[in-house]
Amino acid sequence: MRLKLIVAALAGAVVLAGCAHPDLIELGQSESLVVNELGAPDSRIDHGDGSFTLVYSSQPYGRECYWMHFDKQGQFIGKELLMNEEHFKLVIPGKHTKQEVFQMFGRCAQEYNFKLQNQTAFMYRFRESSGHAMAFWVQFDTQNVVTETAITDDPWDDRGDPLFNF
Repeated sequence: MRLKLIVAALAGAVVLAGCAHPDLIELGQSESLVVNELGAPDSRIDHGDGSFTLVYSSQPYGRECYWMHFDKQGQFIGKELLMNEEHFKLVIPGKHTKQEVFQMFGRCAQEYNFKLQNQTAFMYRFRESSGHAMAFWVQFDTQNVVTETAITDDPWDDRGDPLFNF
């Protein structure tokens, strides 16, 4: 009986959390309403013309990251789903830093430390169009500059934990 109560409580929490999703934000909403709905963004990208983009990541448990675009008046004008090869190409080795990658994509699923290479990496989870679980890797040197990017199978996909495999 107790297990049923726990499962019911978790299901209720998932349903409530599902209410606050970028796909449910209506065009024209103000920045404050969007932040009230979705919570604080991972980062903010200011554009030279006064418009801006809020970055929302569902990592580590989710596989999505969104750019929520706002005009100069702070009104929501559209969104982009980032976990795809088109957006991965925006990360340029030798140019971008760890902070800039975080600003572009928000929090990652996991940060790895490769001691033998003296490098670190961000791993972002996503599903390719066929539904296959994949990972986008961004590797950094000791100066926090991107050295390379790669796409592999999602290393978390075989953990057998339903929290990681949806």
